Amino acid sequence: MVDFAEKFRSMSKLKWKVLDAIFKNMWDYKYVPAEVIAKTAQINPEKMETILKALKDENLVENKYTEYLGSAFTYLGLSLYSLWRLVRSDKVSMLGKRMGEGKESIIFNCYSEKYGECVLKFHKVGYSSFKKVKEKRDYGTLHFTVLMVRSAKNEFKALKRLYGYVSVPKPYDWEGNAVLMELIDAKELFRVRLENPKDVLEMIIEDVKTMYSLGVIHGDLSQYNILVNPEGVWYIDFPQHIDLNEVETDEERKVADEILKRDVENVINYFKRTYRIEKDINSVLKYIKGE
Repeated sequence: MVDFAEKFRSMSKLKWKVLDAIFKNMWDYKYVPAEVIAKTAQINPEKMETILKALKDENLVENKYTEYLGSAFTYLGLSLYSLWRLVRSDKVSMLGKRMGEGKESIIFNCYSEKYGECVLKFHKVGYSSFKKVKEKRDYGTLHFTVLMVRSAKNEFKALKRLYGYVSVPKPYDWEGNAVLMELIDAKELFRVRLENPKDVLEMIIEDVKTMYSLGVIHGDLSQYNILVNPEGVWYIDFPQHIDLNEVETDEERKVADEILKRDVENVINYFKRTYRIEKDINSVLKYIKGE
């Protein structure tokens, strides 16, 4: 397990300049040519190759030799670079303990002099996921790490739209594949035995309706990303959300409806299985859509 803070402290100014140059050009190349990196970073080409080799040895970039030497981020490299941008802009002051790790993210506790105690979420999307998404959207020949940046951007966008209307963590900033947000002191729904499950289910349905009215479908809603505490219900993990403002065709509308149905079924089935509460899925969906 890599120590992010230790690795961060060991970086030199030249290495940060190289990673910055790769980031600025990753939207135009799958592997950014060394000569483009050298020109952007204003570093001697020979010196550049030495730095790229050192970064590869540290597992921060992957280098590929085809008709030219090119370089792209690894997950670790992109995460460190994203952290560097947040530190440089005085948004993150101290990185704390790793709070959790899943298939799609690693989450750290952190401290910000501007915001106080926060959560820093590094989005992690695998190559197989990228291939599936690439089938549906035009990513050209870009490296799969671009999806990590898009994933973080999507989550930040959803949180900004929902905050103040639905209980979600307050979004503070987004850089690269990292989202800085409010720390919520609550537990996942599946870890808690509710005293008032019917009331909580009604609250969730109301919130899903509010999200829908704001143009957002969560996309992966379940007992694992619904949090509860004495103050109420909170929602996390929005990288797969559907933006209804971007739904244009009948086929896209059909897919959005299926995803909404899956979200609602996940919740209703959990409450049925755990608390034996029955809800008619079709009635709930009509209510959410205002039909």
